[in-house]
Amino acid sequence: MEKRFDVVIVGARVGGASLAIRLGEIGKKVLLLDKASFPSDTLSTHHMSHVEYLKKLGVLEEVETSGLRKINRMRTYIGSSFVEGPRASYTIIPKRDHLDHILLKRTKDFPSVTLKENHAVRELIWEGDKVVGVIAEDSIGYRHSIYCDLVVGADGKHSNIAHWVQAEEYKRQDPLRPVLYGYYEGVKPLQEPTTEIFLNDGRIGFLFPMEEGRDCLGLEIHPDEFKAMMKSPKESFEQLYASLYGMEGRLQKAKLQGRIIGTSGMPNFFRKAYGKGWALIGDAGHSKDPSTGLGINDAFMQSFLLAETLQLVDQGESPSQALEAFQEERDRRLMPGFHLTLNYVQSLRKWTKNEQALFQAMASNPMVWNKLVPNLSEQLKREAADIPLLHESVKLEAESFGYIPDY
Repeated sequence: MEKRFDVVIVGARVGGASLAIRLGEIGKKVLLLDKASFPSDTLSTHHMSHVEYLKKLGVLEEVETSGLRKINRMRTYIGSSFVEGPRASYTIIPKRDHLDHILLKRTKDFPSVTLKENHAVRELIWEGDKVVGVIAEDSIGYRHSIYCDLVVGADGKHSNIAHWVQAEEYKRQDPLRPVLYGYYEGVKPLQEPTTEIFLNDGRIGFLFPMEEGRDCLGLEIHPDEFKAMMKSPKESFEQLYASLYGMEGRLQKAKLQGRIIGTSGMPNFFRKAYGKGWALIGDAGHSKDPSTGLGINDAFMQSFLLAETLQLVDQGESPSQALEAFQEERDRRLMPGFHLTLNYVQSLRKWTKNEQALFQAMASNPMVWNKLVPNLSEQLKREAADIPLLHESVKLEAESFGYIPDY
C-alpha cells in the first residue's frame, strides 16, 4: 500500500464514499478505509428524499434501475383516520447494502482514489498537536503507517476518530426513543407507492416502499418497551405492527427477510467538526433521532460541503479558516432539523379519546375543512417562531404546488 495521500477517509459508507467521489473528481489522492467488507448492511434511516445528490455523484440511474419504486405520496394516520397528499419531489428507499455498494463501485472510476476494505484504523499518527496520518490494520493483522494532509472521520456516531482527537460535543441530548425495523416481502400495497406514517399511542410506525414487493417496516416505541420486545423481536414487532390501522389484513402474506434490527435509541449531538489535520462528517460529527428520516441526506450534505471546503484550501484559503467556516455552515444547515426532530419526538404522546374523536370527525367532514383551509396560512405563520424549520419546509413544499406567500 502507498504511504502518502492527500486525504485519508475512515469509514466508507454514504458520507465517506460520497466524499471520496467528490474529491476524486478534482484529482485528490484519497485513501478510503473501512473495517467492513462490502456489500454489507448497516443501521440506517433509509429515506432518500434529496435524490439530486445521487445525480451529482453519477449513480442515480444505477440506483433507480435496481427496481426501486418512486414514492410521490405521503399518508399520515392518527388512530383509524388519515390524511394524504402528494409530495413536491419523489423519494426512493434503497437498502443500505445496495446503496453503499454502488457508491463504492463509483469510487473506482477515479484513479486517484484507493479503497481498502477490511482495514481497521487502530490509532492516529501525530506530530505535536497535529494529526498527520493513521495506522491501519489489514485482515491478516499487518499494520500500515499511512500519512496524509487530512484525516476525515466518517466512522459513525461512536467514531474512534472523534474519540482520539477529543472532539468537543455540544447540544447533547440522550437517546429519546428505541427503533426497530425489518424488510418484508408480500405486504399488501396501496394503489400508489406511498410513504405511510402511523402516529399511534405515542409511538411512530412507518412503512417505506422499496422494490416492487418489498417494504421497510419500522416502529419507534416507548423506552420501557424495548427490552421486552427484543426478547422475541419478530413476534413482538409483528404483533404491535398489526395493531396499526389497516395493517393486520395487509400483513397476512408478509414474510420477514432476515431479522428485525433494533437499537435502544440514537444519541443527539453535534461535535466539533475540525482540528489540526482532521475533520468529521456524517454521524461522526452530528447525530439525531431517526424519526424525521434526515440522516442519509445530512451525510451527503456534509460530504459535499467538505469537498467544497477543501477546494477553497487548494485555491489558497487558510485551512483553519476554511474548516471553521465548514463547521459554521454545517451547523447553520443542520441545527433547524435537529431542533425540529427533538421537538417532534419529545411532543409525542398518547392521544386522548377526545383528541382522537375530534380528528376522526374532522378528517371525514368536508364542512370542517372548508372552514380550516382558509386559515392555514395564518396558523403556519404562528408556528414559525417556535418551529422555524416546520414552517419553512411546509412553505417551500406549498410553493412547489403554486402557493404564493403573502409575507
